[in-house]
Amino acid sequence: MRHTLVTRSALAACAAGLAAAGLAAGAALAGGAAATKTVTVTLKEFKLVPSTTKLAAGKTTFVAVNRGTFPHALALKGAASGRTAVIKPGATARFTVTLRNGSYTLWCPVGTHASAGMKVTIRVGAAAAGGGGATTSTPTTTTTTGSSPTTTSSPPDGY
Repeated sequence: MRHTLVTRSALAACAAGLAAAGLAAGAALAGGAAATKTVTVTLKEFKLVPSTTKLAAGKTTFVAVNRGTFPHALALKGAASGRTAVIKPGATARFTVTLRNGSYTLWCPVGTHASAGMKVTIRVGAAAAGGGGATTSTPTTTTTTGSSPTTTSSPPDGY
């Protein structure tokens, strides 16, 4: 009787392990890709403060939070690009892109804000270690809360 109980316990443990492995494999096949990463970028006069400047390649959402007293926006320049509408003070906007290895610039496209210091370089994948790489972009989506889209002037400094 004791031998049967031990055998049944061992079989139950093996079955549970196989079931867990099957669920993990199924989730990997169904999802196919890692979850979207989020980078929060605080905008204020006159600087950008990203939550990180080194990222892994993949789908990334940039969340721009205007903590300044003037309207700002957030743009990404590189092989992948994205942009928010102009964000009123206290408001938030976002866009999502797929980043590949390389170097990108985050900047504020409003007026002369970029030349006043509102730009920063981020590195993705191998670029974070000093290498470079080809990048591709995907369509971006922009949602804005707390403000309505506004047309801005042409980007300064070739951005």
